[in-house]
Amino acid sequence: MRYLIIAGLLGVSSLAAAETRPANLDELQLQAQERIKGFSGELKAALKAAISSGGFPNGVQVCQQQAPLIAQKWSTDGWQIGRTSLKVRNSDNNADDWEQQILQDYADKLASGSTPAQLKHAEVVSSDNGEVFRYMQPIMLDTLCVACHGSQLAEAVKQQIQQHYPNDLATGYNPGELRGAFTLQKQLY
Repeated sequence: MRYLIIAGLLGVSSLAAAETRPANLDELQLQAQERIKGFSGELKAALKAAISSGGFPNGVQVCQQQAPLIAQKWSTDGWQIGRTSLKVRNSDNNADDWEQQILQDYADKLASGSTPAQLKHAEVVSSDNGEVFRYMQPIMLDTLCVACHGSQLAEAVKQQIQQHYPNDLATGYNPGELRGAFTLQKQLY
């Protein structure tokens, strides 16, 4: 309704623009989840291939070199996708204030018995450039990730992490713990 009123006030060209916007929050969430599925699936496949060909130190290199390229591949049509955490490995992935608040909320809810599936967060926020759809979905540490994010790291993995991420904060996790989140945004208008 809001789009139609605004479009009526601004003219026919605005109506055409309003019709190209996603219809609602549910549609945007589905689009975000599809991008996460593609991004995470492609990243996990690259990690598995690297690990099987050269061990876990190769996995660190994949995260450092290929993960940004894979994220860029899925950041199309106005979408931006990435990963963040309260304890980042790559400082380029530092959480902004909004992301930090959601991540802390996830941690609190998990501690209170919520399941990861209950923690998806979608919201339209105002920015200097207009309205932005923001979405976050938790990343729980699985068994594949323990070798590089757990408490007991092999010396070769430690060396790779130190080489590529000298300011790493992302170790000491156990399987099933909150590692971080996928974070997406799309400029609406």
